[in-house]
Amino acid sequence: MSRSIRLLNLLQLLREYHHPATAQKLAEHLNISVRSIYRDIECLRAQGVNIEGSAGLGFVLKEDFLLPPISLNDTEVEAVFLALNWLKRIPDTELKQAAHSVLAKLNAVIPKSKQELLDATTLHSIHQWIATDEKTVEQVRLSIRHEVKIEIQYLDERGKLSVRRLWPFALGYFNDKILLAAWCELREDFRNFRLDRIQKITLFEERYPQFKRHLFQQWWQQEIQKKANHS
Repeated sequence: MSRSIRLLNLLQLLREYHHPATAQKLAEHLNISVRSIYRDIECLRAQGVNIEGSAGLGFVLKEDFLLPPISLNDTEVEAVFLALNWLKRIPDTELKQAAHSVLAKLNAVIPKSKQELLDATTLHSIHQWIATDEKTVEQVRLSIRHEVKIEIQYLDERGKLSVRRLWPFALGYFNDKILLAAWCELREDFRNFRLDRIQKITLFEERYPQFKRHLFQQWWQQEIQKKANHS
């Protein structure tokens, strides 16, 4: 890892702590030595980063000079933080970590009046997800991002296990479950799959032959037509 990347990682980690963090704690999180933490903090201070604290007491970021001020009205602030707090509870490790990171960045730059608004808010996201393997969720999300085929062992609502080769192109977060929209090679048609019912998943390097946005458009038109036929 380059020194510049290490400094950025340390700066981001300090953003996420609202109270002083010891060098030992920072070192364990970043998987580097305590001595490196001390050197990197002094380097950040030399570049103008306002880090308070000392060895034995811990360090805290008092002002973040890298992030520009942003202008949000009260409702926008509530909307952003409510959405991010919802995301912090989703069964996807990387998205949860991303939500914590974005919240820390926003907390570093919003005006004091907006921070007081958030401290006093009684808006909360309360959600209960069906138990889902977070590694599976991450793998599905990455397969969509890279537009590659996957193979899953899937347990349907009747308890029947099948193996499907899929072209995954969209995820939907519905109430208590996550649904995958994909082209199924077995059925030669679009199918939806609940991620909590996936027993095993394998990612391939092979890209599927269409762009995910085109698959999504075709699937969406098919869904609209189904609703029209049932109305």
